[in-house]
Amino acid sequence: MIYRLIVLIIKELIQFFRDKGLLLFVLYLFTGDLYIAARGIDLTLKNAKFYVIDEDMSYLSRELISKFQKPTFEFMGYLSGLKTAERYMFEDKCVGIITIPKDFEKKILSKSDNYVGIIVNGTESSSSYLFAGYAANIISKFSLEKSFHINVKKLPIVNLQQKVLYNQNMDSHIFMTITELFSVITLLILILPASAIIKEKENGNIEMMLVSPVKISEFMIAKVIAMNVIIVLGVIISTILIIKGLLKIPFQGSFILFTLLTTLYVFTSSGISMFIASVANNMLQVSQITIMLLLPILYLSGSWAPVESMPYIFQKLTYLSPLKYYLEGSFSIILKGLDFTYVYKYFLGTFLLGVPVFVFGAYFLKRKI
Repeated sequence: MIYRLIVLIIKELIQFFRDKGLLLFVLYLFTGDLYIAARGIDLTLKNAKFYVIDEDMSYLSRELISKFQKPTFEFMGYLSGLKTAERYMFEDKCVGIITIPKDFEKKILSKSDNYVGIIVNGTESSSSYLFAGYAANIISKFSLEKSFHINVKKLPIVNLQQKVLYNQNMDSHIFMTITELFSVITLLILILPASAIIKEKENGNIEMMLVSPVKISEFMIAKVIAMNVIIVLGVIISTILIIKGLLKIPFQGSFILFTLLTTLYVFTSSGISMFIASVANNMLQVSQITIMLLLPILYLSGSWAPVESMPYIFQKLTYLSPLKYYLEGSFSIILKGLDFTYVYKYFLGTFLLGVPVFVFGAYFLKRKI
């Protein structure tokens, strides 16, 4: 039986490498897709266009505007009033508009209350949110600096010192690249074993297999092992050549530990792919069901949005996403450099959730065949 299983696995691997379309698809996901995610997507604010309505036109108001510098901001000029500002917003000419009232400088010098307005374009919600946060921070710092230098001489000074752990530069490219790798792995887990089984159905090989000495369980195990070996090898190669080599993303923890967690996640989650194969009748249905299942798995993992910001019911449903445990464990290994004594709970979560999924998937597929 072991010999027959090994022969079947080798046959599946050869069949995969002969399928040039599928081979190019997998190669692209582990190389080009990761590179685009690393270089093409930036979550920080860059070149945010803004105008200013300055009713004071004083030295301090101009000094405040000079604090909004490139590459974060791009100053487009002064506007005459709110009507012009509304028109510019309708035409999407800027992300935000800063309004400075009359007597701005006079009120600062006389210790009076002062107001600066920030108008943002809500249709670009992410950029507007970042613009408002960055602008509010600059205005607050400017106000404190001027208040201190002008009015106060002897007050206790609080020096704020920030220390960022694990990703010192808070580089969003690191998060995007690793998250994209996890999404690619999950996509391939869902689609590769299922497509390998459905191709046999479409070619009429299932009936031939039923009258051959090959058992159904051997047929299923060979498909799953061969496709999962390809996924794990793809993760290892892309991590070494693309993530660590080309993109220079730091890998703080044990690569072997990360590979073991990846292998556990890939094999246990492949039960979902077997379930897809049991439901689908052709490759089109495999693609449709894969997309239908992939989106909630990604969303509930916390890779798209923090779990804490989700509605209560969705926060509880995240515990049913195998990707959640794999994602948190892998981030702990890659960025924090934690060892097994700290990440064993993610191994346990992946195993406990994955084994029933694998068993149910194999059960449904065996019944369908």
